[in-house]
Amino acid sequence: MSKKLMTAAILSAIAVGAVAPTIAMAKSAPKNKADCEKVSTMKWDDATSKCVKK
Repeated sequence: MSKKLMTAAILSAIAVGAVAPTIAMAKSAPKNKADCEKVSTMKWDDATSKCVKK
């Protein structure tokens, strides 16, 4: 039982470690027009001066 628990804990830690950077990147949208135009799923909104999803 202890071996299964340890294996599950290690796999969970690896999964969280792999997903965390992706989530962090997704939350921070580009802050300027040049960076925003490089992202294919985003567009620059001149009215609000922010990068928004298409």
